[in-house]
Amino acid sequence: MKKNYIKNYLFKELVPLFSSKFLFDDVKAALLVTLVAIPLSLSVALATGVPYETAIISAVVGGALGAIFGGSRLGVTGPAIAMSVLLASTIANYGFSGLLIVGLICGVLQIVSGVIRLGRIARFIPMSLILAFASGIGFLLLFRQLPHIFGINTQPDATVIDFIRDFHLYTHSGDIMDEILTVITIVILAMAPKFLPRSYAFVLGAIVPTLLVFFLHLHVDLVGNFSFSGLHVTTDHVITTESIKLLLITAIEVFVLASLETFLSTSAVDLMGKGDLHNPNQELIGQGIANIGVTLCGGIPVTGVVARSSINVLSGAKTRRAAIFQSVFILLALIYLPNVIAVIPTAVLYGILLAAAFKMLDIGQVKRLMRSGKLEFTIYIVTFLSIILFGINGMLVGVVLALGVMFYKILNAKSDIKLWTNNEILRVGITGNISFFSYDKLLKVREFIDDNENIKFVIFEFGMVHGLDSSITKQLIDMTVDFDKLGIKSIIHGASDEHLAIIRANRVRKSTFSITVNEYQIKEIIEKSGYSHSATDVLRHGITKYVSYYANDNQKLINTLAQGQKPHTLLITCSDSRLNPNAFFSANIGEIFIVRNVGNVVPPYMPDNIYSEIAAIEFSVSELGVRNIVICGHTECGAVKASYATGEDKLGYVGLDNWLGLIKEGFRKNKPKDAYDGVKVNLLHQVENLKTYPKIDAMIASGQITVNAWIYDVHSGHMLEWSDETKDFVEIV
Repeated sequence: MKKNYIKNYLFKELVPLFSSKFLFDDVKAALLVTLVAIPLSLSVALATGVPYETAIISAVVGGALGAIFGGSRLGVTGPAIAMSVLLASTIANYGFSGLLIVGLICGVLQIVSGVIRLGRIARFIPMSLILAFASGIGFLLLFRQLPHIFGINTQPDATVIDFIRDFHLYTHSGDIMDEILTVITIVILAMAPKFLPRSYAFVLGAIVPTLLVFFLHLHVDLVGNFSFSGLHVTTDHVITTESIKLLLITAIEVFVLASLETFLSTSAVDLMGKGDLHNPNQELIGQGIANIGVTLCGGIPVTGVVARSSINVLSGAKTRRAAIFQSVFILLALIYLPNVIAVIPTAVLYGILLAAAFKMLDIGQVKRLMRSGKLEFTIYIVTFLSIILFGINGMLVGVVLALGVMFYKILNAKSDIKLWTNNEILRVGITGNISFFSYDKLLKVREFIDDNENIKFVIFEFGMVHGLDSSITKQLIDMTVDFDKLGIKSIIHGASDEHLAIIRANRVRKSTFSITVNEYQIKEIIEKSGYSHSATDVLRHGITKYVSYYANDNQKLINTLAQGQKPHTLLITCSDSRLNPNAFFSANIGEIFIVRNVGNVVPPYMPDNIYSEIAAIEFSVSELGVRNIVICGHTECGAVKASYATGEDKLGYVGLDNWLGLIKEGFRKNKPKDAYDGVKVNLLHQVENLKTYPKIDAMIASGQITVNAWIYDVHSGHMLEWSDETKDFVEIV
């Protein structure tokens, strides 16, 4: 698998970097991201207290390494405003040499976390914690930059109390022109995105005040000329054994904040529905490599940045090359346009910082969080107040709270007990991690059986169980023994291979339960025992689980989709029951517009075509704005086997024979060697049929629509995709 992963990474991620395909799209996106990255990096330098060129070099090195080694194809790495408060405090306490140590430790922690696959715990991180960090840091950023705007010198780790104490000085300090330019920048950044793309807003926010200074001959502070002097290691802070311990704590804080900011950025790219979903473990490794590389070049820690990544996607980037080009363009600007950068007023940078601080506070999100539950809001308010009162060290309070919630989510299991309409079969749906904390859930099953004496079967559903420990497994097996004595048969359904190994290891006596992996096996066991299997009851139980475990926890998503759908992909696949598209794409509701039929057929375009497929294709592309189409076949396809076996013969079904004729048409053009080859031939034939649609063909030719041909292997669960380089189907890893 590791070998396949490396091979897939080389062919799918690195080889396209040397192709001319999508070159224009990537260059255009890179130019727009560069226009945003330069003023953002300068602002981070100002807030952090490092020379401007230090942040610029960090953007260059971090952007390139993050793009090459990261897990998000369209994400952009660089210095982040959200990190500036923590980095400024680190420099104030330990000097720049201390920050370099922190950067190295952070990079190592990220690589180790990615290697041991800790990226998967990101989904357990409470949104309240992320919002609290953003709001708290935004609040500190706001009150730490205001004194500078008014010409008041403060300590890098000044608190909100210090600001309030010195408030009377603000009305008598500062340069009115600096303050006006800052306000102009903030207004442009706030208003321009309503009329223009966000990248242009940043350009206007920097250019308009700069032009005002130039034409009005205003005397204000400017960025000034860069002076490269290598690593900015200071010697005014001696690194002692005691300070190393404190630096380690700081490095953990930087690691947590940088990783959270990165996950926030990559999630934003995912939600935009373009490109592949990010690999969180690979992203951690890529960010770790980027931070080590940046540190060795004398830079400051970097993260995935929401603003740059969003603009990269919205500007039409297609590959990792866009982020790499962005780094090259920043470096070229630094070398050949230093005089242009030098005339940017520092008031513009303060305006960018304050605009970012206001955005990070996000009052609307806080209001929505208040309605989401007491626990989430408690985490938010405690973390937020801790950061405000104790500075950046208050992050530790939030981390401790979040760990508690994460462990609660990880260890806690939910159960749903549903009695079938015949009152003889009990289905117990279990979600989450079953541990010794879950014993009360088993007691509820026992109590339910004590109250319902007609029960003959208990089905424990393991399909949504994440973790299982030996202590609770033994208790579950003992319970099936007790049920067996009462004449009640137990079935453990849908357990993974890992779960089954734990169950078998704890089974010390004759089996008192059956193990099943699909519903048909349950049906056979129940009916052989003389009881009736109700498919309707199975569906009802599924609906109950959906409402209890998904709908109730995702009301915001459901309410949003109720206003209208915006899927990122049109999937045309087979009706075969072994295919579960949302499951094997790890896709949520609202992401995929699905067309299913026998044999994943795309009927060729005809003006009088009455097939529903043409309506779905036209609607998804023209009305829903879908720009990615996947035609997905599968091995052991019954439609393909029948078409290959019968040739020109008929099966005796009017509708089916006519429909299979669409598959046989492709076989007449390219005769398959066997049924497996027939799956490939049929799939590629359907891609060609798709191109007969006039609008679709034009959009494919112009690069507006991407079309993928994939095969799902029903034996292994792996997915294969057609590769233009190898002219064959290769495994997606």
